Amino acid sequence: MNFQTQYYMNIPLKLIDRNYENKKAKRFIINHTNQNVWIPDKHLLEDGTIKENQNLNYIFFNTQGFTKLRLAGIGYIKL
Repeated sequence: MNFQTQYYMNIPLKLIDRNYENKKAKRFIINHTNQNVWIPDKHLLEDGTIKENQNLNYIFFNTQGFTKLRLAGIGYIKL
């Protein structure tokens, strides 16, 4: 599994080490905080690496996503 810090639009994301068997998404922490998001497997390689050219905006740029980004210390993202 890829437990290295990955970036989506300069947002640091790190895969949480857990059992993902029979799951359709993987959980990532945001900016090395306790804030987290689930990213569907359709956007990920088998090892949890985020595929290139994926649009994950719907995960981060909604009311709940904005709140999690703010709590994780990410205040401004250029769209």
